[in-house]
Amino acid sequence: MAQSQNVDIIANNLANANTTGFKKDTPTFKEYLTANERPPSPAIDIPRTIFKDSDFYHFDGREHAKVNLNKVVTDHGQGSMRSTSAPFDMAIDGPGFFAVSTPSGVMFTRSGDFKVDGKGQLVNQEGFPVLALAGEAADTSNQPKAGQPVDATRNPASFNPFTGQFPPTAGSKPLLAPINLKDALEAGTVVHVTPEGEVFSGEDRVAKVAVAEFANPVLLKKETTSLYSNPDPANVPRVGDSSRVRQGFLEASNVNPVVELMSLIKANRMFESNMRAIKAYNDMAGKEANEVGKL
Repeated sequence: MAQSQNVDIIANNLANANTTGFKKDTPTFKEYLTANERPPSPAIDIPRTIFKDSDFYHFDGREHAKVNLNKVVTDHGQGSMRSTSAPFDMAIDGPGFFAVSTPSGVMFTRSGDFKVDGKGQLVNQEGFPVLALAGEAADTSNQPKAGQPVDATRNPASFNPFTGQFPPTAGSKPLLAPINLKDALEAGTVVHVTPEGEVFSGEDRVAKVAVAEFANPVLLKKETTSLYSNPDPANVPRVGDSSRVRQGFLEASNVNPVVELMSLIKANRMFESNMRAIKAYNDMAGKEANEVGKL
C-alpha cells in the first residue's frame, strides 16, 4: 500500500512537470511493529513441563510489521523563469506567494499566468481575483473577512491583510482588494508592473500586488496543483518585501522529469517485489492448509 501511494505521488509530479508554478511533492513514511502497540505480557510462573512456543509468545499472530504514509511534504524550491513577454504574466523571484480571493478565503499561489476577466479584474486561470494591497484598516467592532473592503472610520488597529484579523498591536497595515484594470484597458494605456509589485497604467499607479511570505511554507496545505491554504494560525504571512515580481515571465515547475522517472521505476519495482512476496506467502499458506487437511 505504501509503495502504491509512492507511485501515485511520483506519477502526479511527472504529470505536472510542465504546470506553471507547480511544486513537487515528496512522501514520507513511518514503519512500526503492531505488536509493540500491545501492553507487555505479565510475568508468568514457569511450570515443570514440556514447553511450547505459545507458553512464552502471546502475540497470537498479531506481530505484523507495516509501513504507512506519514505525510506528503511539498518542495517549495524556486523553479526556473521562462520569458513570455505577456503583460499579465508574472513570476516571483524569491520565497513569496501571490494572494488570490476564493470562495474559501484567501489562498496563495506561485502560478502567475494571469488574465483579465469581463469585469476588468486581474484573475488567475481558475477565475479567482488576484489581490493587491490597498486601503487602511480601522473599525475593529465589525471585523471583515480577508479580501473584503473595510470602512476605515474609527478605532485604528493593526490589521493583517492576509488573514483578515486584527492583532492587538498598535498601528495600521494595508488591506487586500482585487486589481481592477478596466479603466487602463479602455484607455489603451500600457500596464507595467515594477519588481516591487506596483502596477502602473501609463504614469498612474493602479495597485500594488500582494505578495505574502511565510516563515515556514512547508506548513501550507496544497489544495490544488497551484493553490495553497494556510491552516496553521501560527504560520502568519507577512508582506513579501524580500521577493521581486517579474512581469512577462512565468515560473516553471521545479520537478526534474529525469529524477522523477528514475524514482518511479524504483518505486514500481519495489511495489512489484512486495506483491510477489505477498503472493508467495499466500501460496505457502494455501499449500499448508491443503497438506494439513490430508493428515
